[in-house]
Amino acid sequence: MARKPASRKPKTKKRSGGGGFGLSVALAIAALLIGGGLGLYYGDALIGRQDIAVERPVAAPDLAAPSPGIALPQKPVPQPAPEPAPAAPEATQPPVQLQPEPQLASLPPQEAAPVPSESDPPWRRNALPAIDSGDKPRIAIVIDDMGIDRKRSQRALTLKAPVTFAYLPYAHGVAEQVRKAHAAGHEILVHLPMEPSSETIDPGPNAMLSGLTPEVLAERLAWNLSQFDGFVGVNNHMGSRFTSDAATMRPVLEELNRRGLLFLDSRTAPNTVGFRMARDLGMPALQRDVFLDNTDNHDAVAKQLSETEQQASKYGQAIAIGHPRDATLDMLELWIEDVQARGFVLVPLTAMLKPVPPATAGLPIR
Repeated sequence: MARKPASRKPKTKKRSGGGGFGLSVALAIAALLIGGGLGLYYGDALIGRQDIAVERPVAAPDLAAPSPGIALPQKPVPQPAPEPAPAAPEATQPPVQLQPEPQLASLPPQEAAPVPSESDPPWRRNALPAIDSGDKPRIAIVIDDMGIDRKRSQRALTLKAPVTFAYLPYAHGVAEQVRKAHAAGHEILVHLPMEPSSETIDPGPNAMLSGLTPEVLAERLAWNLSQFDGFVGVNNHMGSRFTSDAATMRPVLEELNRRGLLFLDSRTAPNTVGFRMARDLGMPALQRDVFLDNTDNHDAVAKQLSETEQQASKYGQAIAIGHPRDATLDMLELWIEDVQARGFVLVPLTAMLKPVPPATAGLPIR
């Protein structure tokens, strides 16, 4: 008598169940992979750019530790066709990157200062309102060479921070450009052209030159200071030779002091006398800590922004100078969004000023 194949049906069920489990596992893995891929895609999209990204730390940083900085793209960033600039900045003759010094004239902002009046000196009268930064490290960004490259100068005005702009007096339509910068909420400097060390570099018309008589220097200074108004002071355009000559710098600084203006020493030479002499004259004086774009590319600017943060963390404040270039503006736009979230305060230049405490007046400047 033949037996029925009773075991075939259960075996079929067992085989069917195993196949369904394997398919479920495969689908789950595929879903995880697809979900992860979408997360990466949209994570990049949230940055706002596909070619430059900013690392955003999850935890609050230790401000004394080096900044993680900005993550840069692996592919080259497309750049528009460069526009010729009539005057070559002294970056053509690379500025000396000096060892940072504490800003002895740049102390906490004047939160208790009265509202400026017409009797106040121009550096105070034209300053932006004081910013209460508390105990957070402060950074002032200055953009030099404004006005010549009008397209990029206009782009710089859109930076979402109280950036200070130094306009070249001989730029075309400079008074109108400065008016727009004021309207956008920025402080203004006169970017005073001064003699560089190299005779092959032209600092521009009406520059301060060491071989000129005091009378001619006075005439040129007056012309440079009359091309627009509303500025808080002056910083040097080029000037590695002129700012190193005490005999020629003194009458210029004395006149700036008489007019109630501050002086920012760009420190384009290791032996500059500008900052120390201005302090000795009792005028409001500051000096640059970091150059952002001696090398005009995104990696170099990111590195210098990180250096600026480290100086601000160490000394409580830092002044960085850059130029209206695409790489510089690209990185500043991203950095400004990120740096404030990490505990730094971006301030106008005058927020760095405070009278020298009597106990330290007359002491040698480090």
